[in-house]
Amino acid sequence: MQIRIGPRAAGPARPRAPFLARQFAVGFSLTELLVSIAIIALLAGIMLGVVARTRVAAQSVNCVSRLHHIGTAFTQYASDNDGFLPDPGELQQSWEKCLRSYLSDSSAFQCPADEEVFPVVGSSYDWRDTGVAATTLAGRPLIDVNRGGVVLAFESLPGWHARHKMNAAYLDGSARTMTDEACLSDLQSPVRGHR
Repeated sequence: MQIRIGPRAAGPARPRAPFLARQFAVGFSLTELLVSIAIIALLAGIMLGVVARTRVAAQSVNCVSRLHHIGTAFTQYASDNDGFLPDPGELQQSWEKCLRSYLSDSSAFQCPADEEVFPVVGSSYDWRDTGVAATTLAGRPLIDVNRGGVVLAFESLPGWHARHKMNAAYLDGSARTMTDEACLSDLQSPVRGHR
C-alpha cells in the first residue's frame, strides 16, 4: 500500500471554488472597517456643514427679498398719502398694519431665520421710527430726505444669518446685507445731509 504525503493525503477531493468567489470570501480586517467608517463620517460631516450653510444663505436671500417688498410698500404708502410715510403714533396703529394692504404675502413681516422676535411681536423687522426729529422717517415726506443710503427697514436683531450682519431695506428701493454697526450708525445719522 502506498501512502501519499501532502496536503490531500486522504479523503475525497473537495470541489474548488471559482476564482471570484474566493476573492470576495475574504473578509475585512478591523482596521479597514474602522477606516471606512471614519471616511463615511468625515464625508457626512462635510455634507451636513454644506447643507447648513446653504440653508442659512437661502434664508438670508429670502429675508432680503421680504425687506425689499417692505421698502416698496413704504413707497406705495407714501405715494397714496401725498408723499408722506406713515406715522404710527398719529395713526394709532402699527407700521405693519399701515403697510399690510400693500403686501400680498401674509408672511411678509417674518424673517425665515427668526425664531425669537416674530412669535412674540408678530414682526421680525423694525423701521426708522427713531423718535428723534433729525433721524426719524415717521410722518416725514419722502422729499424731505436728501441723503443717499438711508436705511428704511431692518431686521430687529443682528446675527440671524451671519455674525454681526443684518439685512436692511434702503429708502432708494434696494435691500442688502450690512454690518450691524453700519446699520445702527445710519439710524443715528440725520436723514438730511448738508447741502
